[in-house]
Amino acid sequence: MASLNATPEYYAAEERYRQAKTPEDRMAALKQMLGLAPKHKGSQSILMEIKKKISSIREELVVEKKKKAGKKGGGDFIKKQGAAQIALIGFVNCGKTALLNKLCGMHHSSSDVAYETGIVSPGMLEFEKIQLQILDTPSIFEQNKNKLFGIARLADLVIIILDPFLDIMEQKKYFDELVAKKIFVVSKKGYLDVHGNDFQYDVNLESSITELKKMFVRHLDLIRVYTKNPRGETDYLKPFVMVKGSTVSDIAKQIHKEFYQNLKYARLWGSSKFKGQQVSGDFILKDEDVVELHMK
Repeated sequence: MASLNATPEYYAAEERYRQAKTPEDRMAALKQMLGLAPKHKGSQSILMEIKKKISSIREELVVEKKKKAGKKGGGDFIKKQGAAQIALIGFVNCGKTALLNKLCGMHHSSSDVAYETGIVSPGMLEFEKIQLQILDTPSIFEQNKNKLFGIARLADLVIIILDPFLDIMEQKKYFDELVAKKIFVVSKKGYLDVHGNDFQYDVNLESSITELKKMFVRHLDLIRVYTKNPRGETDYLKPFVMVKGSTVSDIAKQIHKEFYQNLKYARLWGSSKFKGQQVSGDFILKDEDVVELHMK
């Protein structure tokens, strides 16, 4: 492996890598090298080389783990829960697990050196009464690319976390074939500024994470609709979360097929011309509308 002008500790870790006899020992040495390597433009090729080696060993360890576990353990595809499913995708050490922890209030192991998520790990976040499922996925490499892209295509939205220490445009090119509904984000831990429509976040800054959550809802085109019964009681605790363009008939169908089949009209508060306006089933709902359904 090529070297660079680094600390003695780095070169000691590099020597441990050369002498390592097992995948676990090689992985440990590479993680130390990644943590100790200088982070600047001139070191990008070496950082990429280390990460590729980590990804290769990770694949080896995951295959061995699956052989030992047999049919036990987590699956690759996770059933959707909440209003939408969002997949976090990226290369090794890009910050997927740290972001999942911050979004969902979880405490999965994570550090500044390479942490390898072996299976798809789900979490739930609630933002403005909208529940979203977040999937932390294994670090992507050529051998598992098709599988992870398959998971991403099944998700409602994909968050591609770019590594700020690697070439941004090269990473984007790699992910070009992914589903259309995606957002490129990059953490502020690196030296590289990102321009254009990309979002640069700070995992330790609450306002930055809040803005990222708003971005999720905006790109998913979600609205919240509340229901009201004829006695005047409105449930503001658990809205129905719908896609923009949904109608009164759509919410009736979500509640129960009999409501949908026997809907006569609805009364509406919010986007209506006046409070309690009578509307038909094809009326298009807006965010935070209140609907009172009336049956035949």
